[in-house]
Amino acid sequence: MATELKGAVEARKALRKFAPDFAKELRKEMAQLLKPIAKKGQGFIPSTVLSGWSKPASSDTEYRQFPRYDASKAKRGIGYRTSPSLPNNKGFRSLARIVNTSAAGMIYEIGGVVNPQGRQPGKDKQNNKSLNPNAGKQFIDALDATGRIVDASGNNGGAPKSNKMKGRGIIKAWAQDGGKTNAAVLKAIQNSVDIYNRAMARVR
Repeated sequence: MATELKGAVEARKALRKFAPDFAKELRKEMAQLLKPIAKKGQGFIPSTVLSGWSKPASSDTEYRQFPRYDASKAKRGIGYRTSPSLPNNKGFRSLARIVNTSAAGMIYEIGGVVNPQGRQPGKDKQNNKSLNPNAGKQFIDALDATGRIVDASGNNGGAPKSNKMKGRGIIKAWAQDGGKTNAAVLKAIQNSVDIYNRAMARVR
């Protein structure tokens, strides 16, 4: 859900320093824009997926415990951020975003995006340790039964197709929005950049 906007980080820093009240208003405006998407994404989280997934793992399990599914926690895990993120490996930063902080919620969101049939027995012995060789596919099928993966490519400022734009919750909400929120957030940020640039021009 990314669109490049040069100078925005510097402008927001300057606004916090020279016009803190306006900076707060910008964050409030972005929050009002992002909140409906987060709420809609929460609405796509099912109350149950697999009965066994909601049960605590056995204490004598040999492997790291799989995140237990709790619908209320998965819903609460969906929210938004209006402060710049840390730079990614390409140096880009997100200025506003919808987030999912729930491990089980993220599994529901993207489970099957990379491997629609689950991890294949024999091809992935390192990670496929279930006694049921079809466990992966059955798990993905159960996720799909409650919500199919949606591809929101094209609704994020024209960015190319990517697995990062596929999902069942946040991404589905973003796709249904049709890019309107993306455009509105960009406009709000661009307005702040313009105000910053005009202020700097007067100083010069």
